[in-house]
Formats: sequence, C-alpha cells, structure tokens
Amino acid sequence: MAFAWLDGKVVKEAEARVSILDRGFLYGDGCFETIRIHGGAPFRLDAHLRRLREGLRTLGLEAPAALADVRRGTKDLVGAASLAEGLVRITVTAPHPEAVLAGTVAITTRGLPPVPDRVSLRIVQGVRRASGPLSQCKPISRVMEAVAHREARREGAFDAILLNPQGLVVETTARNVFVVSGGVVRTPAASEGALEGVTRSVVMDLARHQGLEVREGGVTTEVLLKADEVFLTGSGVGVLGVSRVHARSFDPAPGSVTARLAAAYAKVLDRESTW
Repeated sequence: MAFAWLDGKVVKEAEARVSILDRGFLYGDGCFETIRIHGGAPFRLDAHLRRLREGLRTLGLEAPAALADVRRGTKDLVGAASLAEGLVRITVTAPHPEAVLAGTVAITTRGLPPVPDRVSLRIVQGVRRASGPLSQCKPISRVMEAVAHREARREGAFDAILLNPQGLVVETTARNVFVVSGGVVRTPAASEGALEGVTRSVVMDLARHQGLEVREGGVTTEVLLKADEVFLTGSGVGVLGVSRVHARSFDPAPGSVTARLAAAYAKVLDRESTW
C-alpha cells in the first residue's frame, strides 16, 4: 500500500486530497525538492531543506507552518512505506488568500527511475532555460521541462539537454550535465541557468579531491560533442555515464573519469545517508 504525508499526517496515497483551488494546481505556484533515500535514510536532507526554504523566499512565499514538521514527516513516511531505496519528494504550494487556503505541504515517495543500458541525450531547440533567481529553485511548474522531455523521447532519447538563450548547455530536464575533456571536468555555471544540484556539488568536490581540474561555465554544444566523456548527476541517478548525444557516441560509457567519480560518490552516499 502506498502512503503520502499531507499537511502533518501520513495518509493512504489514494486518499490524499488537495483542493482544486490550491495555487499549485491552478498556477504551478510553489516549489519542490527530490531527495535520495538510501538504506532507508535520506542523503543530505539538510541541503535539500535549505534549498527548499531559499526557493520559497525566491518566490516571495512564507514557509507554511506544516514545513516545520517536514523532517519528522519524511521519516514517518519512509517508515510507513518501508522505503529502503528510492526518492522522496517534498512539495510546497502557495497560500490562496481569496480562497482562504494556507497552501499545501505534501511528501510523496517513488522508486528510483529506470535507466537504460545505453543513455542517449538529445539537444532540444523548442525551449530555452533562462538564467536568474528562478533557475536556482525548483518551481513545481515543469511545463518547459515536460515539452523538452517529450521532444527528446520522440527521438528515442533518455533525456533532453536544455540550452540557454545564448546557446550554452545548461542541464537536462532534471539533471546536471558534466563533460570531461583532456582530464578537465566541466559543468555549466549557475550564472548560465544551471541549478546548483546537491549531487552536482558532491561530485565537484570529489573531482577536486581526486586532483582533477574543475571548471564551471562555457559548455557550448561544440564542447559537449567533442568531449571525451559526458555524464549526468542527480538524486535519482547518482553519477550516470552517457553513451550518445545526437549522433556522437561515447565509448566506453561510463568512461574512466566518470567511473572513478561514480565509485567515490557511492561511498559518500553510504556514509552520508542519515537522519
């Protein structure tokens, strides 16, 4: 049986209800965080909760009272769901003063996303990711990402690569992008529109610890397609090697640098998944 945590209590997921006047439903007004659960415990929960509160401030929203209980709520829900490996999503929607609604705080769980043996990406042209404060939080309105993902899936790709208005690589619809060229690890910069992902931060630190040079910004499509290795990072996939971008193949995938970073990340995940 599936469960959810809604405004302070664990309920059966099928019985969870949100008003049709909720501003999240009406306007996509709110933000969310997705957290990795490993060994029955969250990975770097504090970092996610900090970004969630910063996201609410960016949107000009006060934190709902129920958010104070979200740590306990997450633990209660993970226990009720007997979730050992998977993801938890914390969603917060804006209050609706005209309808006298305080906004919603919901926590849901799901399994890890299925990943194909060979991960292919598609650079999409139909949408562009602009930089700015909103790119540093996770608004629940994901229309742009959904459109891009559908475009990529029509071409048989696992995910879509988003560009900013200047034509620079930003990220995929839900993950950060890294390229490895000549032993240098590069990733798009937050100032270009990339989210400062929790897993991204871990991997950048690990790369530096391994003596690799890490650069942020300036990942053009040419740099991407000429790279020695490409990999993604995210709560659901960890460190994930990419086999193809458009017609450019990367073989083997993961490459040697990606494999080293994935192994190091797995150790951090074991060590820092805790309540």
